[in-house]
Amino acid sequence: MIVYIARRLLLAISVLFATIVLTFGLFFTGPAKDGVAYQICGTKCTNQRVHDINHGLGLDKPVVDQFGTYVKGLVVGRDITNDGEVTGHCSAPCLGWSYVQSQSVTDQVKQVMPVTFTIVFGGMVIFVPLGLLLGVVCGRNRGSPLDRALVGISQVISSMPYYAIALILNLYLIFTWNVLPATGYTPLTQSPGTWFTGFIAIWIIFGLFNAMTYVRYVRAFMINTLASDFVRTARSKGIPERDVVWRHALRATVAPYLTLIGVDVALQLSGSIFTEQVFNVRGIGRLGLDAISTNDLPVIAGTVLVGATFIVLGNLIVDLLYVAVDPTVKLK
Repeated sequence: MIVYIARRLLLAISVLFATIVLTFGLFFTGPAKDGVAYQICGTKCTNQRVHDINHGLGLDKPVVDQFGTYVKGLVVGRDITNDGEVTGHCSAPCLGWSYVQSQSVTDQVKQVMPVTFTIVFGGMVIFVPLGLLLGVVCGRNRGSPLDRALVGISQVISSMPYYAIALILNLYLIFTWNVLPATGYTPLTQSPGTWFTGFIAIWIIFGLFNAMTYVRYVRAFMINTLASDFVRTARSKGIPERDVVWRHALRATVAPYLTLIGVDVALQLSGSIFTEQVFNVRGIGRLGLDAISTNDLPVIAGTVLVGATFIVLGNLIVDLLYVAVDPTVKLK
């Protein structure tokens, strides 16, 4: 197990390093780097002014030197200089410096990350058990009216864009019928009650949508599991059907379900843009979206790197959980 974990960690680190190289190449070399100068001096920038700003910020140095400075910032932090004068400090892991906000990208990510974490992990409390339960019920009662109804609802919901459903439910449940409280973000340390009520509607809508998208997957896993040899053996031994389904078949169904959950949660953490936009809360998705509108390249690159980190860690955790849940999986 230790060797397996070490190999997976090395693979994760190599993927992150490749992402850093690609991100740096896309955003901090070539024509894209001039965007920083235009952020500073505006539309009246002359070619000479752009050259002077790039020289002052060290953007005209060899690419290898710039990349070394960027990686150093990620590991130990770095000072932000302009014409040799220190204008700011970016603590490790330094994701860059926003010249639009005059603030480190790391600090901006730290400010908005609690919102994204609250949305995703709060929603998981609803959609992980609910999606599993409904999928198992459908698979266990294949072809029944309940199965057809749940699968039909799942297909309808899955065929519609999430943002459209979120907008409709937001309009009617919150603003028109006042069934759910208004959304908004208040720090948990400031007011736990306000924090909780501000996310109730987001959790319910986000959680129910994701739960219904998992129903058909879990149903298919359960149907395949119930047709497997070890389930038939359990039944032949006279084990009650309830125990066959909920103690034997469920464990085999959970393993592939974890794969779906792990990857999807990692993607949602990397940028739940639609949820944050519809419910007017600012997380990592809105941070990246706002940076695109202002051409804030360091922030865009920083959010891309953060998103890649979540995806890599999500896949690593899924691999480890898969082995723990399904002992038949061989460590390679």
